[in-house]
Amino acid sequence: MFVDKSGILELPLRMVVTIVIGGVALATILSFILQPCLFPSDLQVSWQPSVIESDMEEKISVEVKNSRGNPISGATVLISGLGTASVNKTNAHGKTTLYIKATLPQYRKEGYLNIRVTVGGCYKKFYQENAIKVVMW
Repeated sequence: MFVDKSGILELPLRMVVTIVIGGVALATILSFILQPCLFPSDLQVSWQPSVIESDMEEKISVEVKNSRGNPISGATVLISGLGTASVNKTNAHGKTTLYIKATLPQYRKEGYLNIRVTVGGCYKKFYQENAIKVVMW
């Protein structure tokens, strides 16, 4: 009686190939679900002023545009640091105004605020550490 053992010998190899191909397929599907955009665009963010005074409520104007220079409405702009924060959304012209009162500790003469901008859709998040200098005059 002849017994064909080739099916038993090739079984582990078939399982490994199936698991690898299944893992690649699953990773591809999850990448599309979790990040629907393959190549997100950069944001152009500008703000004024870049230096503000400590212990004073200051007005900061921020403008958000896409990589082609077109304004982006509905972008969330967050300015934070030194124990304070302010957040607002951009208007149809891609502009917003935030009011913030930053207080420096007694032992410091200067400090910094950070800016974070997030937009729904196919855009990278923008983050600039030490974007606005806070000084004691």
